[in-house]
Amino acid sequence: MRFKSKTVLVTGAGQNTGLGIAAEFAAEGATVFLNDRTAEAVGDAVAILRRRGFKRVLGVPGDIGQAADVDAIFRQIAARTRRLDVLVNNAAHLGVGPGFMDTKLDFFVTVVQVNLVGTFHVSQQAARLMKGGGAIINIGSNVSTRAIHKRAAYLASKGGVDALTLSMAVDLGPLGIRVNTVAPGYIHTDRWANLSPADIRRRRTNVPLGREATAKDIAQAVLFLASDAAANITGTRLVVDGGCSAQHMPADIDV
Repeated sequence: MRFKSKTVLVTGAGQNTGLGIAAEFAAEGATVFLNDRTAEAVGDAVAILRRRGFKRVLGVPGDIGQAADVDAIFRQIAARTRRLDVLVNNAAHLGVGPGFMDTKLDFFVTVVQVNLVGTFHVSQQAARLMKGGGAIINIGSNVSTRAIHKRAAYLASKGGVDALTLSMAVDLGPLGIRVNTVAPGYIHTDRWANLSPADIRRRRTNVPLGREATAKDIAQAVLFLASDAAANITGTRLVVDGGCSAQHMPADIDV
């Protein structure tokens, strides 16, 4: 119960990793605000957690890529609580699309607007509610330092999140607010249902530990950085990728 009497906001909490993070905070006693783009997605997520016995979960729908929506989210939070203790910036546009030369400017801007500008705006609003201190955890990606194909907008936005984390850590440290990034690799989400068995095996070949992360794997890293056990940690990047970033090439290439 590390987060008893604490208030937490998790963006992108309608499903998959965000929902898993919200569930772990709720299990440890927090009051958790769940955000996602639509009221339907938020309502479904809240219902899932309440069926699991978590009563202190509340929905705050809104698109973090839209400034007016972010302002509305925080008006709802401020109306229900006096402060915020933890923010998890999990919401993201995955930016799956064409190669660099075929990427349209408006697509690039949309991805950056959600992943970087949205993270900035939500964090700024959250920091104003973190009276006397708090913790912000940004969900980044290991691809911000090791590029993959046809994801220029996503990679650029996650590189920006890495840099933003450093800037926020320096500026918010004097206010007692710690800011860190969790950088996952492969995470098992609903998208894996569309992969062939061969593709899944190939992905796992890329991982020295032999498996992709679960939502709980990512959540445990987030909860550590949000907890008092990380009281002197800020401005860092915790990679949770099963060892992918440690290797030069996957095992089936090192022959």
